[in-house]
Amino acid sequence: MLRARLLVAAIGIPIGIVLVWLGGPAYGVAMGVLTLMGLHEYYTLVRPYRPNLLVGYLAAIGVLTAAYFAGVPGLAGGLAASLIFFFLWGMGGRLGDHLVGRMAVTAFGLAWVVMGFGHLLLLRGLENGATLTVLAVGATWTNDTLAYFVGRVFGRHKMAPRISPKKTIEGAVGGLVGSVLFALAVKVYTPWLPLREAAIMGIVIGITGQWGDLFESMVKRDLKRKDSGRLLPGHGGILDRFDSLLFVGATTYWLSILLLGDLVKGGGG
Repeated sequence: MLRARLLVAAIGIPIGIVLVWLGGPAYGVAMGVLTLMGLHEYYTLVRPYRPNLLVGYLAAIGVLTAAYFAGVPGLAGGLAASLIFFFLWGMGGRLGDHLVGRMAVTAFGLAWVVMGFGHLLLLRGLENGATLTVLAVGATWTNDTLAYFVGRVFGRHKMAPRISPKKTIEGAVGGLVGSVLFALAVKVYTPWLPLREAAIMGIVIGITGQWGDLFESMVKRDLKRKDSGRLLPGHGGILDRFDSLLFVGATTYWLSILLLGDLVKGGGG
């Protein structure tokens, strides 16, 4: 298992670095592919609730396209426009056939998966988006890695046994330390990033990343599934690998706007 995880990381990390460095259409297409794959995994998990795949996929494509070309207004407008799809579905659907529940479970995929990857798209579109994206992704994966190893060696106290029995408080603390250290390392090579702001971002990314991980664990536990998919050996599916980043993307984007202001103003892609 560990060997498979390391192999996937060895292949995936360089590809991710190149895509972040390139930005633009290449990064946008990558986010689109990851979004649709993650959304497919989610809809597979909730298949017993009968989500409308066509409505969900079309809405996802529309939201991401709008976010790429128009930034935050595009993301918000795309989500608002997606209501048209749900309205048309409702007009043609059979009343009394759990239509409201089906619409809700379909829309939740947009709120969780599409909004998460959409904010990673917006983050790269900021003025210093490449650095901020590296900070967000690197701090998240450092958090995950250290939490895993520290938890295995020193873990004694369960953090959320009902949701994720293997996660420990010791592992969570180790992961948080790793997230902060990575953010501070980015600051060393980034003169425009103040030390205090880098530390704050490391702390917040570490916390929200662990929340994102626990959130996906809660979803899978409720649906009695171990992994969201089998695409990535040793990791599971796209949601298993990017669950933390679905929370961290939005956190880092808005925290960057709040803490760094004019240093990060930019567009969508």
